[in-house]
Amino acid sequence: MFRPALFLGAVGLFAGVLMSGQARAADLVFKAPPPAAATPCAVDGLNGKIAAFGGTFADQALFGGQGSFSAPIGCQFGLQVDALASSYDDHFLGAVAAHFFARDPSRGLIGIYGSTSRWDKFDGVRANHIAPEFELYFGRFTLQGIAGLEFGNTASGVVGGNLVTYDVKDRWFDQINLAYYPIDNLKAFVGHRYLGGRHALALGAEYGIPMSQGAMAAVFAEGRAGESDFFGAWGGVRIYFGQKDKTLIRRHREDDPPDWNPNVGSVANPNSTTPIIVGCGRSCS
Repeated sequence: MFRPALFLGAVGLFAGVLMSGQARAADLVFKAPPPAAATPCAVDGLNGKIAAFGGTFADQALFGGQGSFSAPIGCQFGLQVDALASSYDDHFLGAVAAHFFARDPSRGLIGIYGSTSRWDKFDGVRANHIAPEFELYFGRFTLQGIAGLEFGNTASGVVGGNLVTYDVKDRWFDQINLAYYPIDNLKAFVGHRYLGGRHALALGAEYGIPMSQGAMAAVFAEGRAGESDFFGAWGGVRIYFGQKDKTLIRRHREDDPPDWNPNVGSVANPNSTTPIIVGCGRSCS
């Protein structure tokens, strides 16, 4: 027996199911998928740092200032320029350097580094460096460094009756650190330096003090102990400027690579010292 009420109820149920299915299909077809997580860029916006430092190297006073400016190039690449103006052994020591790199802030950095330094001793001692640059991030550890070619000039002069010669030869060099961050705002590192043909152990630390509006203050120190006169220690204060407030470890991995200056060991170790004997006549033979 035909029952209109039952028939109409079934039709209504079928229509409801159909409309519900169409609505879900429309959601699948016309709704945009959720946005993917943004990939971090090599440099998190324009940023920079300035520092003042003082100490000694090879028993001579070393003090001055340095600064860096970093900028993104697209998202994958970054560029940083460093500058140093200082005094060493009462003579001007200056340097400029550049880093061009690609970086994934969760994994590491690879790039190319170049620098030139001049120490105004005698007629000027110059040292240049060009090298690949790398950083590897694993947890709270960072392995970072530059290793490549060092080259420069020869300069000589008389000091205390001796002919002193500084000879920056064509040779291999490196500056490598293994850093550890026990807390987000503290970095400690141990490293190796081979500059000016001499090896040295490097030890250092940096502690960041959060400020505001993208800035951070930090205190730092580095010491070196190595062959011949390749020893010294210096420390100072650094100010970071960036796009946002962040910890020291994030600044080091998202903003600026390390400034490898002052590489005073490349220019400040004499290659030879020869006594000058004046007025000895035939007794010199």
